[in-house]
Amino acid sequence: MEKIKPSVDTTKEELQSRIDYMMSEKTRIEELSKVDIKQAIADFRVLRRFADDEWHELTLARNEEACMHNQALASYKSFFTHLHFQSGHVNKENLHWNLDEFNQANSGFKL
Repeated sequence: MEKIKPSVDTTKEELQSRIDYMMSEKTRIEELSKVDIKQAIADFRVLRRFADDEWHELTLARNEEACMHNQALASYKSFFTHLHFQSGHVNKENLHWNLDEFNQANSGFKL
């Protein structure tokens, strides 16, 4: 999925598709971890990088006005404030804890 380009015209549907993407990737990675933990960890890193890039883009000064004047964007931005990954290297011991952070963020997310 391409990096977000926030604007006052960004729709709830666009943002929901981004949440759906992250949640489906989380589920796919959980299933993959049962058969290939190394690939699951690699795929989690990609998903985490996507989330980090989204957060970065949403917090840039040039996007502040769009996030302030678009309630859906403001809600989407708050999704990322609920992601608290364990610091350090992702491994098989903390992979599921880190993946569960997407569930935690999604449970508080409403568009």
